[in-house]
Amino acid sequence: MKKIKETNIVLTFLSVLMAIFFSTSLFAQNGKDTSKSNSTSNGDNIGLQMFDYSRPGEYHQILADLAGTWTFKGRRFPLDPDSSKVKFELFGSHTRKSFAEGRYFIVDMTMGDSLHKVSIPIKAGKTKEVIGKGISIEGYDNVKKKFVQAYITNHIGSDIAFWEGTYDSTTKTITFNSEQEIVPGMKDKLRELFIIHDKDNYTIEYYNEENGSYVKNAEINFKRVK
Repeated sequence: MKKIKETNIVLTFLSVLMAIFFSTSLFAQNGKDTSKSNSTSNGDNIGLQMFDYSRPGEYHQILADLAGTWTFKGRRFPLDPDSSKVKFELFGSHTRKSFAEGRYFIVDMTMGDSLHKVSIPIKAGKTKEVIGKGISIEGYDNVKKKFVQAYITNHIGSDIAFWEGTYDSTTKTITFNSEQEIVPGMKDKLRELFIIHDKDNYTIEYYNEENGSYVKNAEINFKRVK
């Protein structure tokens, strides 16, 4: 029985490989447009549907329009009641680059400069002063019908922060939500409003949940470098 079971597993695995190879080879040979195949009800070719659901579309284009180099300035909230003390606390630059023919976008961010560094944890219980760095991968999941984002930073955290968001075409805003646990047992619900003003300007507002309501804790304005 064990031998028969192992044989069945191998045959199933080989069948899957052959199906993927066949559909991929067929697509590569004929180069036909399969844009309507994912709407068929009989599921004739799963391989072609996999290609279709991987294609960049109108929502990917929203991110594509933001490719390039940007500078940013921002501040944390709540603001000091004395407006004369309000100053930009967050600043830096980043680049947004297309990956996989516009299916994803890689954002490489630098925060601060040589005179304005962040303290990061390193080995042996020590800390180190460095220029802040962050990298995110952004895209649009055609199956979930949501914008997706994965983010890491050299400042605090050993996790990868995952965000999912929906788009409001009226306000040109992507509303991202995330739940993060930097310290065991302490989960934070976070919200990010990605507000696109035009192709050269956008704003990101950050909120965290407190007592059932989202409270704004930062606002950052981005300007394209031409």
